[in-house]
Amino acid sequence: MNDRSIERRIADWKQLEQLINQASTAGGLRRFLRFELRELSRIYRRTASDLAVARVESRDQQLVEYLNLLLIRAHGLIYRPQSSGFEGLRKFFRVEFPALVRRTYRYHLSVMGVFLAFSIFSFIATARNNDYADLFHISPQLVQQIRSRQPWWERLNQEAPSGAAEIIFNNAGIGLKAFSMSIFPVVGTVMVLLPTALMFGSINALIIKHGMTGQLWSFMVGHLVLEFAAIFIACGAGMMIGLALLFPGERTRRDALIEQGQPAIRLLAGCLPIFLAAGLIEAFISPLLIHPIFKLATSLVSTLLLAGYLLSRSAAR
Repeated sequence: MNDRSIERRIADWKQLEQLINQASTAGGLRRFLRFELRELSRIYRRTASDLAVARVESRDQQLVEYLNLLLIRAHGLIYRPQSSGFEGLRKFFRVEFPALVRRTYRYHLSVMGVFLAFSIFSFIATARNNDYADLFHISPQLVQQIRSRQPWWERLNQEAPSGAAEIIFNNAGIGLKAFSMSIFPVVGTVMVLLPTALMFGSINALIIKHGMTGQLWSFMVGHLVLEFAAIFIACGAGMMIGLALLFPGERTRRDALIEQGQPAIRLLAGCLPIFLAAGLIEAFISPLLIHPIFKLATSLVSTLLLAGYLLSRSAAR
């Protein structure tokens, strides 16, 4: 892109910047006239083409950064929700969050793969030698309870309200920690997920060895799918930020963080109701002394509802 091309295009860039500032002052695009919306769309597409050309032909890094930031601002303005209040919240959970989960599914599946890998490792190690349980965050007291076949989770029967709060905050805390630790790309997210994965595999090895599989899984089956789904989505959001910092591509790390930070925060916010539902089931339904088939039914219903919510075509409209 030579100087003559820049001179011809600079008027459009300034106009785009003016429209962005105007929309920011007016609180969005709702007050724009139809011709202004068409003009904004036209200049946005043209500026995107200019940026692609500038990245290849121009040696002016300041120009590339200017156009990149201009497009980031325009993109956030054009595609952000224009609703407010309850309607905006309803639209976010009904339409935007499920669509965002589908669009970023690779991150969440990657987190699930990491979790399963560490869980299988700790399962095999503990199955061979109980002494490894201590390395995988299993306290000696808990090991002794499993050996003596004591259902340690029954205390939740008497402490359901406080137990629910503790469970919800503990599970949500994993997602929040993964998010905050993502400043250390990938490694921070994995390190937050690691203790839970190792503990899960090790506990399952112990209960199989000491004949408590049916007891524990009849307790866990009701809430496990919702709990892990929320954790994987939240940790996947943290992974998005970590990878953006580690592999910014042609963008600066600041630009990559801006682009990936917004959807990652929205993913984390969307997980909160799932954490809440999982915590309530774990505290009030899972400890009940009822036939395991009813807890299995709870798990199947919650799994189908979650899958329908995240995958339904109506959520994409």
